[in-house]
Amino acid sequence: MKTTGRGVQVVSSAAALVAILFVAAPAWTQTDPGLNMREIMLSVIAPTTNRIWAANDVQTDTEWQELEQAALTVIAAGTLISQGGPDGAYREQAQNADWQEYTQAMMAASRSAIRAIQNRDEEALFAAGNDELYPPCENCHKVYLPR
Repeated sequence: MKTTGRGVQVVSSAAALVAILFVAAPAWTQTDPGLNMREIMLSVIAPTTNRIWAANDVQTDTEWQELEQAALTVIAAGTLISQGGPDGAYREQAQNADWQEYTQAMMAASRSAIRAIQNRDEEALFAAGNDELYPPCENCHKVYLPR
């Protein structure tokens, strides 16, 4: 939890995601599997990667913090999907070399984005998002989510 200059406390979305996914994990059963892979992709990864790609003219500490939280959330979700999802339903798929390659590249790109964010370097953030993050996402979708 961080306190902004106005005394408002902000909980990191990545920390909240980890708490929700991993603390609640022991309570999941076959009848309550938690998020499935599609839900993770659509409700967690897509909005956070879109936030990184849409970053433009970032001016305030709050905007930079939101971008950092988005990148951290991508890493947390990447960890989860690299293991086959919270219920393990995609464990076999997650063992594919290309799945692991795409997931690791997505997480590495998010780490590059975090470095750019910490340095308040919008050009480096753009490069991390478009040159590093976009390709593994798009390539994974070609294989695992054909249009």
